[in-house]
Parts: sequence; structure tokens; C-alpha cells
Amino acid sequence: MLVNLVDVSRRVVREREIEYLSYHDSLTELYNRRYFENEMQRLDGSRRYPISIIIGDLDNLKTVNDNYGHPLGDDYLKKSAKILKDLLRGEDIIARIGGDEFAILLPETGSEGTALICDRIKKEFDRYNSANDFPIPFKISLGCATAKEKNIKLAEVYNQADKSMYKNKGRK
Repeated sequence: MLVNLVDVSRRVVREREIEYLSYHDSLTELYNRRYFENEMQRLDGSRRYPISIIIGDLDNLKTVNDNYGHPLGDDYLKKSAKILKDLLRGEDIIARIGGDEFAILLPETGSEGTALICDRIKKEFDRYNSANDFPIPFKISLGCATAKEKNIKLAEVYNQADKSMYKNKGRK
């Protein structure tokens, strides 16, 4: 009798790493756009309504990168991710969806609750900004929108939140 054993533990670990990286942003360890969009599709028409979406865009990140280098810009991104993770529930989906843009999917959260969350996020950014000596202000512009019932597509809600964020960014 001949027995051939092969240790596949390294391959299994590597496959898990690849799977993790396919749904996460490597810098912030938040979910990525791909995962966020999959979750929007999964929640579309679910029983978890109302569902709200918050879009956040870091202010001044390009200026930070251009004047102080990408390591400081990366630090701004990591601090932003930490603030969002610390303030939100475990079932909320937080993703870095672009260079300086974040998206948050809030199942079973109406517009009033979402407004309170946005207020908490802004206050925490302000607190961080005043407690640290950042060369350029550490701020975020936010926009939000809510689907109250399942006949509203989350892609539409995302677009409304994005427009709201750009409108709020323009007011600064």
C-alpha cells in the first residue's frame, strides 16, 4: 500500500487571503466597492427596510497628498476608517469605494437615525481635528438618502446620497 500525503495548509491560507482581499480595501481594511455593490443587490427587496446609505468624501485629501506626501494621506484614510468603524454597528456595511470616498449601508435605519449618525460622524471628525495637530483640516463631507420601502432600488438611493454629499461639499 502506497500513501501520498500533501500538506495543503499554505495553499488554504493563501486562498483565504485572496478571498479577503477580493472584498476588502488593503489600506483601511474596510470592505471595497465590489463588496458594497454586492450587499446593495442582496438587500434590494429584503425585509430590512428602511435602508439608508451615507456617502462620505474626505475634504482636502488631494492637498494633503500633494503637499505632505501620500503617507500622511494614507494616515488620514486610516483614521477615517477607524472613526467610521468605531461609530457604527456591526451589521452596518462600511466600504472605501474610491480614493477618498466611503459608503455606508445602514439596514433597518430610517432618515432620522441616519441624520443622527451623520451628526455623530461629523462631531467625531471635529473632535479628532481639534485634538490633533493636522497640517490641513481633517474633515469629511457627507450625504445620505433612505429607501423607506422595498419598491425603491438601492442604486437610486446611492445616487441620491452621492448628490447630497456633493451638494454639502460645495457649501464648505
